[in-house]
Amino acid sequence: MDLKQVPLFRDLNPEDLKALEGEARTRRLKRGEVLFLEGEPVRSLFVVERGLIKVYKLDPEGRKQVVLHLEGPGRVLAEVALFLDRPTYPASAEALEDSQVLAIPKERFFQLVEARPPLARALIRYLARRQGQLLHLLDRLVFHEVRERLCEFLLEKLSQEGQGFHLPTNPELAALLGTVPEAVSRNLGQLYRQGLIRLKGRRVEVPDPQALRELIK
Repeated sequence: MDLKQVPLFRDLNPEDLKALEGEARTRRLKRGEVLFLEGEPVRSLFVVERGLIKVYKLDPEGRKQVVLHLEGPGRVLAEVALFLDRPTYPASAEALEDSQVLAIPKERFFQLVEARPPLARALIRYLARRQGQLLHLLDRLVFHEVRERLCEFLLEKLSQEGQGFHLPTNPELAALLGTVPEAVSRNLGQLYRQGLIRLKGRRVEVPDPQALRELIK
């Protein structure tokens, strides 16, 4: 993957991009393979090259998963955990399908951030955008219906991955939207019957994105 396509590194000059690429190592994951576990020491920053990575936490009994977010190509993992006082992963990550990530060692990434101010500024901008996204998510959870949140999720996935994007399982999607699997299934069925989405297994096409957008208040 060209790191220029990654939002975190989009504004870097060719010299800084080359320095980063020189530190990155490819790691391939089979479906269901764990990338890291909650509580493990943070060793790397990860960039998803292909596939889909689920970030989740377990309940105190270690049985039930709460899905925090899903990351596809071009997305970054563990960028916040790098800067914790006690840098351990606050959640676990697992491949939902055969995937490939780039791993940039923590120490080398810090050295590059300190030596290259453009990279430091890009990191601050990226973290600020992520905070804005979390505030936006909180607003949607509090003030908007499941149908609206689902439409917004589908449109975001469409913009990131294009037509035929992968849909998480209903329990995973419910966790992301702050609802229950039954509500996800019911709303997906309604959108399908209305012709607003096409489903092929867990792959989704949106024939008229504007029609879906108009359902969001």
